[in-house]
Amino acid sequence: MARILVAADGHWYDELRAVAYYFERDVEKWILQHAKALFPHHYVFPFKRDIVSERLGGAKRPDLALVRRDFAEWAIVEVEVGEHELPHVLEQVQVFANGEYNSPEIAEYAQRQLQRHCGKTVTLERLTRLFSNQLPAVLVVADTPDTAWQEDLEREGADLCAFQIYKSVRGLYMYRTSGEYPAVRTEEAHCRPLLLRPNVLEIIGDFEFKRLGKKKIVQISYEGYLTRWELIVDGGRQYLQFAGASNPLSPTGTYSLFRDRSHHYFLSRS
Repeated sequence: MARILVAADGHWYDELRAVAYYFERDVEKWILQHAKALFPHHYVFPFKRDIVSERLGGAKRPDLALVRRDFAEWAIVEVEVGEHELPHVLEQVQVFANGEYNSPEIAEYAQRQLQRHCGKTVTLERLTRLFSNQLPAVLVVADTPDTAWQEDLEREGADLCAFQIYKSVRGLYMYRTSGEYPAVRTEEAHCRPLLLRPNVLEIIGDFEFKRLGKKKIVQISYEGYLTRWELIVDGGRQYLQFAGASNPLSPTGTYSLFRDRSHHYFLSRS
Protein backbone atom coordinates (compact mmCIF):
# COMPACT_ATOMS: atom_id res chain seq x y z
CA MET A 1 0.00 0.00 0.00
CA ALA A 2 1.41 3.38 -1.07
CA ARG A 3 1.77 6.00 1.66
CA ILE A 4 3.07 9.57 1.77
CA LEU A 5 4.66 11.12 4.85
CA VAL A 6 4.33 14.89 5.18
CA ALA A 7 7.46 15.68 7.17
CA ALA A 8 6.24 19.18 8.09
CA ASP A 9 3.44 17.83 10.31
CA GLY A 10 4.51 14.20 10.76
CA HIS A 11 1.27 12.75 9.33
CA TRP A 12 0.91 9.83 6.94
CA TYR A 13 -1.47 9.87 3.97
CA ASP A 14 -2.64 6.48 2.67
CA GLU A 15 -3.64 5.81 -0.91
CA LEU A 16 -7.41 6.12 -0.84
CA ARG A 17 -8.10 3.13 -3.10
CA ALA A 18 -6.49 0.89 -0.45
CA VAL A 19 -8.58 2.12 2.47
CA ALA A 20 -11.94 3.19 1.02
CA TYR A 21 -14.35 2.66 -1.84
CA TYR A 22 -14.97 5.37 -4.40
CA PHE A 23 -16.24 5.63 -7.96
CA GLU A 24 -15.37 7.25 -11.25
CA ARG A 25 -17.75 10.15 -10.55
CA ASP A 26 -15.82 10.85 -7.31
CA VAL A 27 -12.55 11.15 -9.24
CA GLU A 28 -14.26 13.52 -11.70
CA LYS A 29 -15.41 15.66 -8.77
CA TRP A 30 -11.89 15.88 -7.31
CA ILE A 31 -10.42 16.76 -10.71
CA LEU A 32 -12.95 19.56 -11.18
CA GLN A 33 -12.28 20.87 -7.67
CA HIS A 34 -8.58 21.21 -8.48
CA ALA A 35 -8.88 21.96 -12.20
CA LYS A 36 -7.01 25.28 -12.03
CA ALA A 37 -3.98 23.60 -10.45
CA LEU A 38 -4.05 20.52 -12.70
CA PHE A 39 -4.74 22.35 -15.97
CA PRO A 40 -3.67 25.97 -15.42
CA HIS A 41 -3.81 26.85 -19.13
CA HIS A 42 -7.19 25.27 -19.87
CA TYR A 43 -10.85 25.65 -19.06
CA VAL A 44 -12.19 22.35 -17.67
CA PHE A 45 -15.85 21.35 -17.62
CA PRO A 46 -18.06 18.21 -17.66
CA PHE A 47 -18.70 16.89 -21.16
CA LYS A 48 -21.65 14.49 -21.06
CA ARG A 49 -22.50 14.17 -24.74
CA ASP A 50 -22.47 10.98 -26.79
CA ILE A 51 -19.73 10.86 -29.42
CA VAL A 52 -20.63 8.71 -32.43
CA SER A 53 -18.21 6.97 -34.77
CA GLU A 54 -19.92 5.48 -37.81
CA ARG A 55 -16.66 3.89 -38.88
CA LEU A 56 -16.40 2.00 -35.58
CA GLY A 57 -20.14 1.50 -35.30
CA GLY A 58 -20.64 2.82 -31.81
CA ALA A 59 -21.23 5.76 -29.49
CA LYS A 60 -19.40 6.57 -26.26
CA ARG A 61 -19.81 9.32 -23.69
CA PRO A 62 -16.67 11.02 -22.26
CA ASP A 63 -16.37 12.65 -18.87
CA LEU A 64 -14.68 16.03 -19.22
CA ALA A 65 -13.42 18.47 -21.83
CA LEU A 66 -10.47 20.85 -21.86
CA VAL A 67 -10.38 24.05 -23.90
CA ARG A 68 -7.13 25.98 -24.02
CA ARG A 69 -7.52 29.48 -22.63
CA ASP A 70 -6.46 31.00 -25.96
CA PHE A 71 -8.95 28.70 -27.76
CA ALA A 72 -6.22 27.22 -29.95
CA GLU A 73 -6.82 23.56 -28.98
CA TRP A 74 -9.23 21.32 -27.12
CA ALA A 75 -9.31 17.82 -25.68
CA ILE A 76 -11.70 15.10 -24.57
CA VAL A 77 -10.98 13.53 -21.16
CA GLU A 78 -11.89 10.00 -20.12
CA VAL A 79 -11.63 9.39 -16.37
CA GLU A 80 -10.89 5.79 -15.35
CA VAL A 81 -10.54 3.88 -12.10
CA GLY A 82 -8.13 1.00 -11.65
CA GLU A 83 -10.57 -1.89 -11.82
CA HIS A 84 -11.52 -1.13 -15.42
CA GLU A 85 -9.88 -3.32 -18.07
CA LEU A 86 -7.74 -1.93 -20.87
CA PRO A 87 -10.06 -3.13 -23.72
CA HIS A 88 -12.88 -1.07 -22.20
CA VAL A 89 -10.65 2.02 -22.17
CA LEU A 90 -9.39 1.46 -25.72
CA GLU A 91 -12.92 1.14 -27.10
CA GLN A 92 -13.79 4.56 -25.72
CA VAL A 93 -10.55 6.18 -26.86
CA GLN A 94 -10.98 4.87 -30.41
CA VAL A 95 -14.45 6.40 -30.67
CA PHE A 96 -13.32 9.75 -29.23
CA ALA A 97 -10.32 9.91 -31.58
CA ASN A 98 -12.38 9.03 -34.68
CA GLY A 99 -15.77 10.44 -33.80
CA GLU A 100 -18.06 12.66 -35.82
CA TYR A 101 -18.25 15.98 -34.00
CA ASN A 102 -21.17 18.25 -34.87
CA SER A 103 -19.46 21.59 -34.41
CA PRO A 104 -22.55 23.85 -34.04
CA GLU A 105 -24.18 21.52 -31.50
CA ILE A 106 -20.96 21.08 -29.51
CA ALA A 107 -20.37 24.84 -29.58
CA GLU A 108 -23.79 25.52 -28.02
CA TYR A 109 -23.24 22.88 -25.36
CA ALA A 110 -19.69 24.03 -24.58
CA GLN A 111 -20.84 27.65 -24.38
CA ARG A 112 -23.31 26.74 -21.62
CA GLN A 113 -20.77 24.57 -19.78
CA LEU A 114 -18.06 27.21 -19.91
CA GLN A 115 -20.42 29.79 -18.45
CA ARG A 116 -21.76 27.47 -15.75
CA HIS A 117 -18.55 25.75 -14.61
CA CYS A 118 -15.79 28.24 -15.54
CA GLY A 119 -17.57 31.60 -15.44
CA LYS A 120 -16.36 32.23 -18.99
CA THR A 121 -18.51 33.86 -21.68
CA VAL A 122 -17.50 32.90 -25.23
CA THR A 123 -19.18 33.59 -28.56
CA LEU A 124 -20.66 30.70 -30.52
CA GLU A 125 -18.62 31.80 -33.52
CA ARG A 126 -15.34 31.38 -31.69
CA LEU A 127 -16.27 27.95 -30.31
CA THR A 128 -17.66 26.70 -33.62
CA ARG A 129 -14.43 27.72 -35.35
CA LEU A 130 -12.39 25.79 -32.75
CA PHE A 131 -14.45 22.60 -33.02
CA SER A 132 -14.63 22.80 -36.83
CA ASN A 133 -10.91 23.27 -37.40
CA GLN A 134 -9.60 20.25 -35.50
CA LEU A 135 -10.43 17.00 -33.80
CA PRO A 136 -9.80 16.92 -30.05
CA ALA A 137 -6.79 15.44 -28.38
CA VAL A 138 -7.74 12.52 -26.15
CA LEU A 139 -6.52 12.28 -22.56
CA VAL A 140 -7.09 9.36 -20.18
CA VAL A 141 -6.85 10.29 -16.49
CA ALA A 142 -6.56 7.22 -14.24
CA ASP A 143 -6.45 6.91 -10.47
CA THR A 144 -3.38 4.69 -10.68
CA PRO A 145 -0.21 5.02 -12.82
CA ASP A 146 -0.67 1.79 -14.81
CA THR A 147 2.24 1.96 -17.25
CA ALA A 148 0.98 -1.22 -18.93
CA TRP A 149 -1.72 0.93 -20.55
CA GLN A 150 0.62 3.56 -21.92
CA GLU A 151 1.92 1.90 -25.08
CA ASP A 152 -1.54 0.83 -26.26
CA LEU A 153 -3.02 4.25 -25.57
CA GLU A 154 -0.18 5.99 -27.40
CA ARG A 155 -0.85 3.74 -30.39
CA GLU A 156 -4.39 5.12 -30.44
CA GLY A 157 -3.12 8.69 -30.14
CA ALA A 158 -4.17 9.18 -26.52
CA ASP A 159 -2.13 10.47 -23.59
CA LEU A 160 -2.20 8.86 -20.15
CA CYS A 161 -1.78 10.64 -16.85
CA ALA A 162 -2.37 9.58 -13.26
CA PHE A 163 -4.34 11.39 -10.58
CA GLN A 164 -3.88 9.53 -7.30
CA ILE A 165 -5.81 10.37 -4.15
CA TYR A 166 -4.38 10.04 -0.63
CA LYS A 167 -6.12 10.62 2.69
CA SER A 168 -4.94 10.98 6.28
CA VAL A 169 -6.77 9.57 9.32
CA ARG A 170 -7.61 13.19 10.14
CA GLY A 171 -9.70 13.45 6.96
CA LEU A 172 -7.26 15.59 4.95
CA TYR A 173 -6.63 14.85 1.27
CA MET A 174 -3.49 14.91 -0.84
CA TYR A 175 -3.10 14.35 -4.58
CA ARG A 176 -0.24 13.00 -6.68
CA THR A 177 -0.01 13.53 -10.44
CA SER A 178 2.21 11.98 -13.08
CA GLY A 179 2.17 11.33 -16.81
CA GLU A 180 1.33 13.46 -19.83
CA TYR A 181 -0.58 16.44 -18.50
CA PRO A 182 -1.00 19.01 -21.30
CA ALA A 183 1.34 21.98 -21.31
CA VAL A 184 1.30 25.10 -23.48
CA ARG A 185 4.75 25.58 -24.95
CA THR A 186 6.13 29.11 -25.11
CA GLU A 187 9.73 28.35 -26.09
CA GLU A 188 11.55 25.19 -27.14
CA ALA A 189 14.93 23.97 -28.37
CA HIS A 190 16.78 20.76 -29.25
CA CYS A 191 19.24 19.17 -26.79
CA ARG A 192 21.91 16.52 -27.25
CA PRO A 193 24.22 14.78 -24.75
CA LEU A 194 27.93 15.51 -25.11
CA LEU A 195 29.82 12.46 -26.37
CA LEU A 196 32.48 12.49 -23.66
CA ARG A 197 30.20 13.83 -20.91
CA PRO A 198 26.83 12.01 -21.14
CA ASN A 199 25.55 13.77 -17.98
CA VAL A 200 25.75 17.09 -19.85
CA LEU A 201 23.20 18.27 -22.42
CA GLU A 202 24.09 20.88 -25.00
CA ILE A 203 21.22 23.22 -25.88
CA ILE A 204 21.07 23.81 -29.62
CA GLY A 205 19.96 27.32 -30.50
CA ASP A 206 18.60 30.12 -28.38
CA PHE A 207 16.67 29.34 -25.19
CA GLU A 208 15.94 31.68 -22.30
CA PHE A 209 15.68 30.39 -18.73
CA LYS A 210 13.57 32.51 -16.42
CA ARG A 211 13.17 32.80 -12.65
CA LEU A 212 16.39 30.95 -11.78
CA GLY A 213 18.27 31.55 -8.54
CA LYS A 214 21.94 32.49 -8.17
CA LYS A 215 23.02 28.83 -8.29
CA LYS A 216 21.41 28.41 -11.74
CA ILE A 217 19.65 25.16 -10.81
CA VAL A 218 16.85 24.19 -13.20
CA GLN A 219 14.12 21.71 -12.26
CA ILE A 220 12.93 19.87 -15.38
CA SER A 221 10.11 17.33 -15.70
CA TYR A 222 10.92 14.21 -17.72
CA GLU A 223 8.42 11.36 -18.19
CA GLY A 224 6.58 12.28 -15.00
CA TYR A 225 9.72 12.70 -12.86
CA LEU A 226 11.30 15.93 -11.64
CA THR A 227 15.02 16.14 -12.42
CA ARG A 228 17.59 18.79 -11.39
CA TRP A 229 20.19 20.35 -13.69
CA GLU A 230 22.82 23.07 -13.37
CA LEU A 231 22.82 25.64 -16.14
CA ILE A 232 26.32 26.35 -17.51
CA VAL A 233 27.07 29.12 -20.00
CA ASP A 234 30.42 28.86 -21.81
CA GLY A 235 31.58 30.62 -24.96
CA GLY A 236 28.09 31.75 -25.86
CA ARG A 237 26.68 28.22 -25.58
CA GLN A 238 24.37 26.81 -22.92
CA TYR A 239 24.70 23.42 -21.24
CA LEU A 240 22.71 21.52 -18.63
CA GLN A 241 24.70 19.32 -16.24
CA PHE A 242 22.72 16.65 -14.38
CA ALA A 243 22.67 17.31 -10.62
CA GLY A 244 21.17 14.04 -9.37
CA ALA A 245 22.35 10.52 -8.58
CA SER A 246 20.99 8.64 -11.61
CA ASN A 247 20.49 10.30 -14.99
CA PRO A 248 17.31 8.92 -16.65
CA LEU A 249 18.28 10.16 -20.13
CA SER A 250 19.93 8.00 -22.79
CA PRO A 251 23.50 9.11 -23.67
CA THR A 252 22.71 8.63 -27.38
CA GLY A 253 19.22 10.19 -27.53
CA THR A 254 18.11 13.60 -28.66
CA TYR A 255 15.61 15.63 -26.68
CA SER A 256 13.25 18.55 -26.85
CA LEU A 257 13.48 21.14 -24.08
CA PHE A 258 10.54 23.48 -23.61
CA ARG A 259 9.08 25.99 -21.17
CA ASP A 260 5.37 26.49 -20.52
CA ARG A 261 3.50 29.65 -19.66
CA SER A 262 3.96 29.05 -15.94
CA HIS A 263 7.76 28.92 -16.41
CA HIS A 264 7.96 25.17 -15.83
CA TYR A 265 10.52 23.23 -17.84
CA PHE A 266 10.13 19.89 -19.62
CA LEU A 267 12.28 17.40 -21.52
CA SER A 268 10.92 14.85 -23.98
CA ARG A 269 12.42 12.53 -26.57
CA SER A 270 12.56 14.06 -30.04
